[in-house]
Amino acid sequence: MEKIAIVTGAGNGIGAATAKKFAKAGIKVAVVDIAEDQAQKVVEEIKESGGEAMAIRCDVSKKADVESCITQVESAYGVPTILINNAGIGGPFHRVDEVTEEEFDLVFGVNIKSVYLFAHNLLPKMKELGFGRIVNTSSIQGMYGSPGSSSYVATKHAVIGYTKTIAAEWGKYGITCNAVCPGFVQTAMGAQDDEVDDYTKKVMSMTPTHTIATPDELADMMFFLIEQGYMNGSVNVMDGGITCHVGIMDV
Repeated sequence: MEKIAIVTGAGNGIGAATAKKFAKAGIKVAVVDIAEDQAQKVVEEIKESGGEAMAIRCDVSKKADVESCITQVESAYGVPTILINNAGIGGPFHRVDEVTEEEFDLVFGVNIKSVYLFAHNLLPKMKELGFGRIVNTSSIQGMYGSPGSSSYVATKHAVIGYTKTIAAEWGKYGITCNAVCPGFVQTAMGAQDDEVDDYTKKVMSMTPTHTIATPDELADMMFFLIEQGYMNGSVNVMDGGITCHVGIMDV
């Protein structure tokens, strides 16, 4: 079976690294991002390396955009059998009582409604083929609380719950669904020094390895998960050990 992938939020960071890794492995990739110019740049890099890819502009929180995206992929390559729900936004840092309804709806639309929209449309198609691989990008903040990031935290908890439910419902059809929970990653979204003083320094000091992940390291995990047939409903933490440390004492 020919492997065809949709990777959302693929214009930069983890999504771009994942799209490039997939293409290098011979997978046809739809590079999906709301910033079409960034998506196109990734496609050009893939083609220069001999891979096959197409750029699609898509607001992943909009039903019509998602349906159009899938139609375009089907017309060009066929039914997608791999879905990487990676698109995400953080929103501003402030307390629950300061979050506006507009901010809340935006973060939930991009981070969790998008997972529903793509899964809702693609799961029946994957079922017909008897094969599907879905990987959803959550976060270590999908496992814990984080002051100042209530909407983001809530969506990333929801991604994990959605992942496990899809795994439980659709595993019998040859479809697996797993989640990746990054800690701090060297991406535009990960670098928050302009929002929080010494953010990178604080994260590094709390991470046992004193390192920051690269997008390529996350892409390696994405590729590992789509190659598996038995891992289903797993939550894969990649954080240098930050969630293993209560942060009170060191030796």
